[in-house]
Amino acid sequence: MWVVRLLDMAVEELRIDGRLNQPVRPAFGQEAVAIGTVAALRPGDLMTTGVVHLQHAQQIGCALPLAPAIAALTGPGLGSDAGEEAPFVASIRGLCSLSSALQQSPLLAVGHAYGKQLVDDGRVTVCVMETHDAESADFAEAARIATSWRLPVVFIVEDAGPDDDASTRQGIEVLTVDGNDVAAVRDSVADAIRRASAGGGPVLLRAVTECPSDAAAVDPLVVARQQLIDAGISAAHLYEVERRARRLVAEAEAFARAMLCDEEPASFREPEAWPAAS
Repeated sequence: MWVVRLLDMAVEELRIDGRLNQPVRPAFGQEAVAIGTVAALRPGDLMTTGVVHLQHAQQIGCALPLAPAIAALTGPGLGSDAGEEAPFVASIRGLCSLSSALQQSPLLAVGHAYGKQLVDDGRVTVCVMETHDAESADFAEAARIATSWRLPVVFIVEDAGPDDDASTRQGIEVLTVDGNDVAAVRDSVADAIRRASAGGGPVLLRAVTECPSDAAAVDPLVVARQQLIDAGISAAHLYEVERRARRLVAEAEAFARAMLCDEEPASFREPEAWPAAS
C-alpha cells in the first residue's frame, strides 16, 4: 500500500509538470482496494483493469520492476494506447499486456471468463472498474452474457461516489465492502472468487472508499497502520516498511529517467528525512 501511494504521488508530480503521455487520475485513499484485490488472486486467476494504480498493484504483487511502469507513462510513444507492447508481462496473478481501452472493457473479462469456463480449470477472471464503467453499455452487455452463461467472473467497482443500496445491478448480485480496510477487501474478493469458481456465476463487489467526515479515520494507510499496531507490530518496524517503500519508488523514478534518456542510472542517495505521504 505504501508503494502504491508513493507511485501515485510520483505520477501526480509528473502530471503537474506536464510530462505524462496520457491522462491519469490520482487515486489517493484507494490503495486498500488495489492491494486487497491483488492479494486475493490465486495463481491462474486473471485480472483486467484500465485503472493505472490497479495495474501498479499487479506489478507490485508480481514483484516486477517499477521503473518500466513509470517510463511507460512519460516516454513518447510509450502510452498504453500507443500500439506498443507493455515492457513486461507476467502470468502469475493475472498480469497481462493490453491497451488501456481494451483493459477497461468488461467485455474483455467476459471473454476471458468464457475461455476459463471451457477449460474448466476452476480459475476466475476479475474485472476492476470505476463507477462510471459500471454504468456503461459495455457493462450492461457483459453482465447479461455473464449471468446467462453463469461465467466465473467477479466485477469489482472501485466506488468513491454516493451510496448505492441496490442489491442487484444488471441482474448480478451486488455485495459491498469497506474499501478503506485492506483485509476486508482481500477477504471479500477471495469469497467472491471462491463463489464464482464453484459455479455460482458472476458477482459484483462494490468497494466503498468515500467518507468525508473524518479523513484520518478512513485513510487506508492510517487504518492499516493502527490495525498492525493493535496486533502487536512495533512502530519501528512499520517505519522500516515505509522507508523501504520510499527507497524502492525513488530508485524506480531514477531508473525510469535513465531509461528514457538511454543513460546509466545515477546513484541513489537516501535523504535525511522523507516528505509526508499520509
